[in-house]
Amino acid sequence: MRSHRHLFPIVLATMLFAAGSALAGGTETQAPSAKADANTVKATAAYNEGVLKVKRADAIGMGMSKTFAYDYAARPDGKALREYEQAIGDFATAVSLKQDYKEAHNYLGYCYRRLGKLEHSLAAYDKAIKLDPKFALAREYRGETYLALGQPEKAEAELAELKKQGSDQAAVLEMSIGMYRDREKQAAPAGGH
Repeated sequence: MRSHRHLFPIVLATMLFAAGSALAGGTETQAPSAKADANTVKATAAYNEGVLKVKRADAIGMGMSKTFAYDYAARPDGKALREYEQAIGDFATAVSLKQDYKEAHNYLGYCYRRLGKLEHSLAAYDKAIKLDPKFALAREYRGETYLALGQPEKAEAELAELKKQGSDQAAVLEMSIGMYRDREKQAAPAGGH
């Protein structure tokens, strides 16, 4: 019987990509409350425009090969890049109108991460988490960004926090960390140094 162990990382990566794409920045479009002020209404409209652009960009990007959820060397094509860039403008507008808009900060982080602008991504996730320390999706995405930056210890700290919160996002980040560690082992020179 032939071993299919070599297929496991590919299957796992596909599952992670599908989960990440389904969630993207984390939430669907939103509607402001009936009592919302004018800035909140405008911020929500800008946010919703950005969400639609991210969904288009992610749909375009579904055709690209992406082995690791945290590997942003495989960039989306030009059309997807433009959608992410335009979405950044929408989310920036949303947070300028409503600074405590954690979902918009999270989507900013997601878009920057998709563009490979990892330091900007971290800054946006930091703001989202500062607004809501239990914002699990932002923590998971920040952990992915740490992996992309080669900082697995910080990703492990995010994983510990997600487990403490009892979040389902912990499983996604844990799989990514496992794949990161496996890739490190495979890249290590023979002899173990």
